[in-house]
Amino acid sequence: MDLGIDPLTATAADLQAKLSDKSVTSQQLVKLYLGRIAQYNGYLKAVIATAPEDLLNKTAAKLDDERAKGKIRGPLHGIPILLKDNIAITPESGLPTTCGSLALVGSKPRKSAIIVGQLVEAGAIILGKANLSEWAWFRSDLANSGWSAVGGQTQSAYVRGGFREDDSNGGHSNPGGSSSGPAVAVSAGLSPISVGTETMGSLIMPSERAALYAIRPTVRIVPQEGIIPITLDGDTAGPMAKSVLDAVNLLDVLVDPSQTTVPEGGYKSAMTGQWGGIKIGVLEPKDWFWPTAVVKYERQATEQMIREIKSAYEKLGTLAKVVKPVKLLSPEEATEGGEKDIWAAAAWTFKDLLEEYLDSIDDCQIKTLEDLIKFNKDHAEQELPPGASNQAGLERSVTENLPKDEYRKLMDLARERCGKNGIDRTLEDNNVDIIMGPGDGLMMMISGTAGYPSATLPLGYLDFNGRPFGLQIMAKAHQEALLIQAQSAWEATFPKRQPPPLDDIVKGK
Repeated sequence: MDLGIDPLTATAADLQAKLSDKSVTSQQLVKLYLGRIAQYNGYLKAVIATAPEDLLNKTAAKLDDERAKGKIRGPLHGIPILLKDNIAITPESGLPTTCGSLALVGSKPRKSAIIVGQLVEAGAIILGKANLSEWAWFRSDLANSGWSAVGGQTQSAYVRGGFREDDSNGGHSNPGGSSSGPAVAVSAGLSPISVGTETMGSLIMPSERAALYAIRPTVRIVPQEGIIPITLDGDTAGPMAKSVLDAVNLLDVLVDPSQTTVPEGGYKSAMTGQWGGIKIGVLEPKDWFWPTAVVKYERQATEQMIREIKSAYEKLGTLAKVVKPVKLLSPEEATEGGEKDIWAAAAWTFKDLLEEYLDSIDDCQIKTLEDLIKFNKDHAEQELPPGASNQAGLERSVTENLPKDEYRKLMDLARERCGKNGIDRTLEDNNVDIIMGPGDGLMMMISGTAGYPSATLPLGYLDFNGRPFGLQIMAKAHQEALLIQAQSAWEATFPKRQPPPLDDIVKGK
């Protein structure tokens, strides 16, 4: 049956319109997206697992029945969604929670993450779990982004030739991470929307490389309970979507309104589609790209990104009230040369947080961080292959000895340096509202350390291999609505994002 739906371009809002006019049912959508996963995931490796079809059909039928009786829970009613596989879900769902690690295969969370309950209550259908950089990229130093022992190496839906063996861990042929699977799945039409997580860049980087609209919320306004943690001072879940409206509808479900100020009418009310009085501070692109240890230098790619980003700045100058160059403290300045790095400081909290999570699940092969390290060594062929051959992050977490008051002092210092004395100061000193710069680069370290919101803006596609690239924007804490207004204005005034030539990519693998 032809449903008249192109999953490569269809948004959740498009699907909701079809559900509303009765031209499609949620049961048909489940079948459509399961078929897409079966067809393309063998190459993409974006999805770790899907729920049993009978369970999905039962859920979809219930939601179809509610719709027929006039009960609509909201814009996600009857819409399939994928979750990154570090978001806990109980075994009744028919889904695992592995964080990409073989050590968690077979484990059974006693409770689902709070955000899972929120999504179910909103009528979303949890289709499956998406692949990720194992342990959200915290396990290893410079492991290949998008790889996990459970899910394999996620591939971009756009990049010709896939992830090259001679590329760096986050090079231009890589999908980015750690929320690689959720990003690739949405861009490839395996799911209309997804939920990823981030500590420092894990929503923004893969979304930018999949031409998606993503929002990293202010830390702690999205419930963290049930998300396998790195540090509660940095972890957050966020939406990944092909349109701003989809991202915003998902954000409205995820955010706890008691922890922030949500606009009257929800975040959707911020979608004016106009730049209005927004004043933009723009960063010099070449100063904010990743170092070559992360992204291998490709002259053609670098030159194209600089050229098109600067062209976008010029266009914005004709659209926004103010567009002016600004300076922002560098990661080197923010961390005192790496001495005050919250990513490193997270090693102090990770062991206790991990073991607290392990205590909350049944039938797990490990109980402690030391058990996990030993498991990986005992299964080195699967868990420590080339490209992910170390577990330095885990090992530091065993030996790290930072007194609690010293940890708190470091975190508060980092927050102040990147927040009040970083982002806030740049905004205030230059009388601008948002800061804009390359989507694929170091800005995310500043917003991540500050715990501030950020968002993506799709822009272009690399001539040499097809990879999408774009911009990221950030603002003060709790200013998600301002970023959403900017995203909606961007979507209205810049060229539409392009779907991947997926069949050509898969055939040319």
